[in-house]
Amino acid sequence: MKPKQIKMMFFLLIVVAAMIFRPSEAQLKTSICTSKQTTPITQVAGCFNAVRLAADKDSKLLTRVCCRAVKTLDDCLLLVYPDRAYNTYIFKGICFEKFNESLL
Repeated sequence: MKPKQIKMMFFLLIVVAAMIFRPSEAQLKTSICTSKQTTPITQVAGCFNAVRLAADKDSKLLTRVCCRAVKTLDDCLLLVYPDRAYNTYIFKGICFEKFNESLL
């Protein structure tokens, strides 16, 4: 190998090692949504079930009223099934795509 190739391989090795041993700390610190935080979607009839279906890529039951309630949710992990929790950003994005309304 040429010296430039050796330097490049060494550089890439250092970058990969740094990524493995010091992963990014810019992750969202979220927790499971509490029942108080999910109150907006449980007060709208059928909204929680529509959100569950939206988690499975079926957004036909989402209504504008439900999406307005989804937009008021805090940033947390919504437990839609016992073994699956999704960030509320996902559902806000689904509502945005369906109704083309502002996320805020």
